[in-house]
Order: sequence, then structure tokens, then C-alpha cells
Amino acid sequence: MKTAASMVLCALALNVFSALPSLAQTRMWVGVDDLWRHSCPSIDCGIVGRLFFRESVIVYQTRDGWSRISGYSAAGCSGGKAAFVQSGRDDCSKENGISNGEFAEWVDSKGLATEKPDRPQDLSANPAAALPID
Repeated sequence: MKTAASMVLCALALNVFSALPSLAQTRMWVGVDDLWRHSCPSIDCGIVGRLFFRESVIVYQTRDGWSRISGYSAAGCSGGKAAFVQSGRDDCSKENGISNGEFAEWVDSKGLATEKPDRPQDLSANPAAALPID
């Protein structure tokens, strides 16, 4: 009887784990001089920092030309404002990528390279990479 129960539990576990999405991660490099990190996948979201040419990042997710390069962490919300936003929109809202007080860092995928670059790309036509920090 224990053997049958063990087999059923193993079958259930296999079904559960096979139903989970795979978490593909890809190592990439910054292919531009400066690449701004945002609180969500949009140029309208807050800037939380920047990456520099030839820095290595792990891409966890891509969406609409943006790459998520971090896990989710506390945004430091106080009084409806996110402490970790350095420039731009700093409200603790889903529209700014902050949900339940957490956010992830996103970059414009055009600023990333699949191989370590020799020289920076020209991103004169890429507004997300050219944003200054106030």
C-alpha cells in the first residue's frame, strides 16, 4: 500500500513541476555607453540607476522590447513614493512597476548584446538609453 501511495505522490509531483513555466535566463552584455534601469518596461517609468558599457547582466524576462534584469525587491515605499527611484516617476503604483511594495529592474533590450562587445553601439535613435538622470 505504501508503494502505491508513493507512486501516486510522485506522479502528482511530476505533473505539478511539469506545469510550471521554465525560467530561462540569458547572460547578456551592455552594448552602449549608458543603459538606464527602469522600474517597469516603459520609458515613462522611474529610473532606478544605470549600467555601463560591457557590464554583464542576466535577463530573466523580455516584454515588448524590454528586458527584466533583476528579481523583485522592496521599492522602499513611504508616503506613496519609492525611495529607490533616482529620477522621473517615483509613485508606488502598478503603472510605475511597483506592486505590493516591490519592483524589478528593466532595460531597453536594444542596449544589450548577446556577446561581449568591442565598442559601444550608436543609440542616437534609442530614447530609452539616452535619458539623463536629473
